[in-house]
Amino acid sequence: MDALEGYAILDTPAEPGFDGIVQLACQLCDVPVALVSLVSGDRQWFKARIGFPPCETDLDRSVCAHALAQPDEMLIIPDLTRDPRTANNPLVIGEPFIRFYAGAPLRTASNLVLGSLCVIDKVPRPGGLTDAQQNGLRLLAEQVMSQLELRRALTSRDALRSAEAEAYRAREALRDTHAGIAAAEGDLTAIMHAVVAGAMRAMPAAEGGVVELIDGDALEYSAVRGSLAAHQGIRVRLDGSTSGACAKTNASILLTDARTDPRVNAVLAARIGLGSAVHAPIARLGQVLGVLKLQAAHPFAFGEADLALLGLFAGVATAGLTEAAARAEVRAKDAYWREMFDRLSEGFVIGEMVRDATGQVHDWRYIEVNPAWGELVGFDPTQAVGRTVRELIPTIEEAWISEFAEVVETGVVHGFTRQVGALGRWYEGRAFRIDADRFGLIFLEVTGRVEADARRLALLALGDRLRDLSTTTEMTHAAAEIVGRTLGATRAGFGRVEGDVEFINIEPDWTAPGHASVAGRHRYDDYGDIREHLRRGEPLIVDDVAEDPRTRDDAAIWQNLDINAFVHMPVRERGRTVAVFIVHDVQARRWTVEELAFLRNVADRVEVGVARVRAEELQGVLNKELAHRLKNTLSIVQSIATQTLRGITDREPVEAFERRVLALSRAHDVLMQKSWTAAKMRAVMESVLSMQADLDRFALDGPDMDISPQAALSLSLLLHELATNALKYGALSAETGTVRIGWRTEDGQVPSLVLGWNESGGPVVAAPSGRGGFGLKLIRMGLVGTRAADLRYDPVGLHAEFRAPLADMQVQVH
Repeated sequence: MDALEGYAILDTPAEPGFDGIVQLACQLCDVPVALVSLVSGDRQWFKARIGFPPCETDLDRSVCAHALAQPDEMLIIPDLTRDPRTANNPLVIGEPFIRFYAGAPLRTASNLVLGSLCVIDKVPRPGGLTDAQQNGLRLLAEQVMSQLELRRALTSRDALRSAEAEAYRAREALRDTHAGIAAAEGDLTAIMHAVVAGAMRAMPAAEGGVVELIDGDALEYSAVRGSLAAHQGIRVRLDGSTSGACAKTNASILLTDARTDPRVNAVLAARIGLGSAVHAPIARLGQVLGVLKLQAAHPFAFGEADLALLGLFAGVATAGLTEAAARAEVRAKDAYWREMFDRLSEGFVIGEMVRDATGQVHDWRYIEVNPAWGELVGFDPTQAVGRTVRELIPTIEEAWISEFAEVVETGVVHGFTRQVGALGRWYEGRAFRIDADRFGLIFLEVTGRVEADARRLALLALGDRLRDLSTTTEMTHAAAEIVGRTLGATRAGFGRVEGDVEFINIEPDWTAPGHASVAGRHRYDDYGDIREHLRRGEPLIVDDVAEDPRTRDDAAIWQNLDINAFVHMPVRERGRTVAVFIVHDVQARRWTVEELAFLRNVADRVEVGVARVRAEELQGVLNKELAHRLKNTLSIVQSIATQTLRGITDREPVEAFERRVLALSRAHDVLMQKSWTAAKMRAVMESVLSMQADLDRFALDGPDMDISPQAALSLSLLLHELATNALKYGALSAETGTVRIGWRTEDGQVPSLVLGWNESGGPVVAAPSGRGGFGLKLIRMGLVGTRAADLRYDPVGLHAEFRAPLADMQVQVH
């Protein structure tokens, strides 16, 4: 609960970053409902939701709360009505009657689970989620935590900026107060008014201010401002007032609520509209001369920080009461500001414009810089004073001169966030005018924040692009362009790995202007000793090809391709590297942890996107074929009805018709079921083949095994098409023709299933002319869409061999 409270996220408005994640979760898992659910003490609250109207529920309705019990794994409940934890949940037995749940835990860096990123369906899903969907959901849950961390960091940054702005305002007010006292030339009234004005400027909560000078046993309002302007000259007794207590004790007083403080003169408080105030004694050499007071009409307007700040202004006031004391105070304050100037963590510059003969600004000179300036820009501060910015950084962008010239001309304070390209650093700060030719500049380096923001926005843009694109080539090229531009690289691309990381086929890549593409097939061993990392699934990171021991002997090959630094980020599938995301830079560079994490994130997103496209392509092919088969089957049913039942009065023909329809129904069960339970491979074959010809026309030879629903559907379609073609053109078109179907498993780095189809005894066959019909395309897709199909049209009959990873064919146990 404390960790969740630290994110300050509960009951906040919707935000695009979180909304985009639940949209991706719905698309990834093909569900109508996705939620970013945070579990509080007595409720679960949804930061983002799709397909679920309530923004929160009590805990007795929460399924996500169960995810907290297993922080290291995803919670998947295929049927909520059958799980004892959820069977009686009001959302299960009542509206909206949810039936399936999967939730990835939202885990902090200290392994505390705040809730879950969950997907919900209104129908049970016995198969749960695929491996890709589970991995994608986990990655999206990590993105939720990244959004939470970023949001907290931005809140902290804003608080820090607010504090810095207050400190800056106070420093400026103090500086202006000093200037006002110096301009007063000993005029006591002007000095006191400058002090009150400066103090009120430093503390915006103040509505009125006054300097009360001691006169006998009373305090007289000698300089008034704001809500106290009408009370010039009134006298307040030292006894029985808060200002009197401050003067008599020589101690500052924070009055939080005038209605309850016993030191307050109630009559006076009502007269001057006093609700709260801060008081600071004005003293010299231990003797109190008066009191500096700021007040507001409402209680609790001030705090301890205001009281401390008022003490500084009271000190300035003391300095102005006598000329000698003023000079001493000014010297002390100068030393104080010099020390503060030197201790500032922000860079500070005083610059002077350099004009040409016509009076136009073309450069500016460093008059003074603090030590932090040197740390932030990487120069020795002692070598900067007296030199111009163009002398120090010859390629400095024009805006660093023109915008500061405008500050001097207009007097308008200018805020900026901009890069110095020659330094490769981003800075944020404010520039303000000092006089007709001088300006001040205070700034911080924000390179890390700007680059992090750029990477975050790039990931969001990539998510949008991938969601809209429909081909793998478009996806990989879009990702390459975003990565290349975001990281300032010269080339980025995506390649498919062949064999045991022996070759890579790089798809059309993105390149910066003036750099050539490296798309095409490459042999890894031609470029150095760089395969091993990728084989293990580790990123291949080289900061300098001429220095890295893996590439220095072949550095010339890399440099001829304008590559001096590169990263190969592997994409893994079932324990092996199948693709690589590539980034090249013409300059040697150190790849940061943040950049590598960004590349890993991009690679993961591309992997998910490509998997989605492939699944959609395969599903499209299957849908077309299923529709085609259904149409043909219905035509057959219609023909049977016409031929079998016409003029028949006894039941025997009717029963024959029913058996034929039952046989067709079995075929439809194989073709149309979207999700099938595990089946024996031999049973699937016999079920399909028996509808084409007598089983004694087929010789089945191979070990029986359980195959997955997807494999059963793929195998059914493949055998159906092969048998149909054999009936039309091949061995089964002749009475003596037979088909031998054999299958075996082969070991290797990727264990495989090999299926053979061999026809004999039929007519002479020849390869089809042209590209062939849809059925031939389906055959060439092979098993489970691998496209590993070898078709040989011998005169004695068709010989075909199909290969598929054994893991894709067998039932996976989770």
